Amino acid sequence: MSANESTHPDPSVVPHDPVETDNLSGGIEAIKPEEKPALAKLPKDVTHTISKTDEIIVRISKLIKTTAGLGAALSTLNYSIYLAAYLHAKAPTRAAVITYISRLIGRTPSKIPPGALAPANPTSFLTPLGSLISDTRTTLRLTGLIPLYIWLKTLLSRKSAAEMDPALRRVALIQCTAYMGFQALENIYHLVVKGVLPADIVAKRGGINKWVAWSCRAWLVGVAADFLRLLREAQLDKSKRAAKSTQEREDSDRKWWNEFMVAAYWIPVAIHYSNYPEGIRYMNTGLVGFFGLMAGLNNFRTQWAATA
Repeated sequence: MSANESTHPDPSVVPHDPVETDNLSGGIEAIKPEEKPALAKLPKDVTHTISKTDEIIVRISKLIKTTAGLGAALSTLNYSIYLAAYLHAKAPTRAAVITYISRLIGRTPSKIPPGALAPANPTSFLTPLGSLISDTRTTLRLTGLIPLYIWLKTLLSRKSAAEMDPALRRVALIQCTAYMGFQALENIYHLVVKGVLPADIVAKRGGINKWVAWSCRAWLVGVAADFLRLLREAQLDKSKRAAKSTQEREDSDRKWWNEFMVAAYWIPVAIHYSNYPEGIRYMNTGLVGFFGLMAGLNNFRTQWAATA
């Protein structure tokens, strides 16, 4: 595992509630140039740019006022930075390779770019920013056990026992328990790192690396359980497809495949962090950033659409 990665793997594990209705914006709408005499006098391109910029800012404000929206935004930003930091750090190496190949084929540039043949810098100025956002997300997840407790309580209720498919309920119980294990372990070692709890709590029980690894193994169980859930949902859907319209079937298939791909993207990241701090071979910060970004984009799109 790269030393550039954050101490906290920061996987997105706690399932967010459905899109939250945002009533906190106070009815604020984006600027409409035609309703502002001062803006109406400006060139059309300028007013259009101002209007679009204002609209984006208003939507970002709505997005980060909801728990799910803030989580989706920070996750997308976090993994985007991981990917960008890796590519930025590797850029000198790429330049050196291109220059070396050019020399081999007799097409060496008359002026070699400064530093092109220098060893690659393993870090990027983006790395500290990625670590900061990762740390912020880990801190925000300190309350993650609360919604997980409510989820567990719901699953154990008589209503769920009577209404849910037995197999889906068992999978959900496994998944919820695994996520609670992850969250509890992460909360403890994060508070130890921040000096809130005594260091001996972790030091006498394997050390920080062991706690990170075991918390991510619990996360891995939760992610893997998603495949069992999707398999069972596909089996149940077969008997209902005949009664659905073409549009309903297409929507159902699209939703199923989106959720399958999200789980598929998270699996390599979960396996990688389950072997913390070494990780798995060939898995670097760039791949972690790519898989995390692809997994989180679907949730971000949903939350962003809700701000329109």
